[in-house]
Amino acid sequence: MTELAVFDMAGTTIDERDEVYRVLREATEREGADYSDEVFQKWMGTEKHWAIENLLRLGGVEVTEEVHERAWQWFRAELRETYTQNPPRPLPGIEEALSTLRERGIKVGLTTGFSREIADLILSTMGWEQGRIFDVSVTGDEVPAGRPAPDMINTVMETVGVTDRAAVVSVGDTSADVESALSAEVTAVGVLTGHLSREDFAAEGAHFVLDSVADLPAALAEQETAVVAK
Repeated sequence: MTELAVFDMAGTTIDERDEVYRVLREATEREGADYSDEVFQKWMGTEKHWAIENLLRLGGVEVTEEVHERAWQWFRAELRETYTQNPPRPLPGIEEALSTLRERGIKVGLTTGFSREIADLILSTMGWEQGRIFDVSVTGDEVPAGRPAPDMINTVMETVGVTDRAAVVSVGDTSADVESALSAEVTAVGVLTGHLSREDFAAEGAHFVLDSVADLPAALAEQETAVVAK
C-alpha cells in the first residue's frame, strides 16, 4: 500500500509555462555558453545552481566563481520578476488529485530543483499551504545534493516518518526525476506534462507513465486492487 507520494513541482504539478527553462538557458547563454537542445534537456529538473555551473562549462565558458555567481544572481532575479508578474498555476486536476491522496491517508511531498526562496514564492502565489495541499516540501538548496541524487526524496521520507521504500512513489516529468527515484529505490512514475514521451520514460527506466498527476489516484487504486486480488 502506498504511504507517500513525492512530486516534482514545475512541469509535474505546476504550470509555469516553461519560464524556468527559458531563464536558465538565458542565464548561461548571456555569459557566452553555447550548447545543443539535447545537452540542455539533460539538466532539466536538476538543482539550478549546479545546473548553471555545468551548462556554462559544457557551453565552453571558463567557469570562475565570479562568472558562476553572476549567472546565478541574474537567474534568481529574473525568475522572481517573471513569477511575480505572471504567477505559476496548478496544472489541471492536480489540486483535486493531491486532496484525494491525502484523504486516503497518503502523505504528499513536494521536491524541486528551485531554491527555497523561489519555491516559497511559487507556493504562496498559488495559495498552496503546507498541511492543506501538501505535507512537506524540500528544495534543492536544502540537501547535500539535488536531483538526480536521491537526497530530496530521502529527506521527505525522513520528515514524514515513512521508512518502507516499497510504499513510496516519486512522480516527475524529467529524466532527473526518474533517476532520483531509482536511486532512492522507490517507484518511479513519469508524467507527460513536460517534454518527455512514453518511450523516453521507458528508456530511463520509469516503472510506469501517466498522462498527468491527475491520473495518479486512480492508477494507485487500480494497482492496489490488483495486488489484493492476487
